[in-house]
Amino acid sequence: MSMADSLIERAKEATTAGALDDKYVAELETEIKQLQDLSKSAQQSADAYEKTLTDFKDKFVRLQADFENFRKRSATEKTNLATSVRGDVVSELLPLIDNFELAGKQLVLETDGEKKVDAAYQGLYKQMVEIFRNLGLEATPGAGEPFDPNIHEAIMREPNEDVPDGTVLEEFRKGFVLGEKLLRPAMVKVSFSDVPAAAAASTEEDKVAAGADSE
Repeated sequence: MSMADSLIERAKEATTAGALDDKYVAELETEIKQLQDLSKSAQQSADAYEKTLTDFKDKFVRLQADFENFRKRSATEKTNLATSVRGDVVSELLPLIDNFELAGKQLVLETDGEKKVDAAYQGLYKQMVEIFRNLGLEATPGAGEPFDPNIHEAIMREPNEDVPDGTVLEEFRKGFVLGEKLLRPAMVKVSFSDVPAAAAASTEEDKVAAGADSE
């Protein structure tokens, strides 16, 4: 029987017997005080357990987040490492592309035998290009595109009024990227305007004035 049940039974007995005297009241008050103390202690224990449970939950959530971050970081590092290794291997093979393209430019197709050699060469070249493409290799933009110092290396400049300044006129060696990684920049010739800005502006004004006079 619990303390509360005992108090209730004793109160019933005392009330029935008409013996609810000061001594019993004092005992009752003492036992009620003990009940209050026990209730307070139980509440404190419950609060402590709840705080411990909350702490464990927070630690578990942080542990899950740390593990997820570790998993993502490991996956990223693995991908970066694989890309880096693949890039190093492909970089070593880029001269093979250069040699194929150089050989293709030097072929002179005059006889049927030379044309057969060229056909075989083109087949091998396409097969090689397809292999590199499957590895993720792509050529950087070449002739006719704007010069980009991030992917182009200008080794020559040439005056040219037919295209905007900074246009790639010729590509001496192809540049390549693997994914977002630049394996090597393209060596290019870039256009520039040979007409001073003031002279160009003056020429434009003369054209406008001439047009007005003709009207």
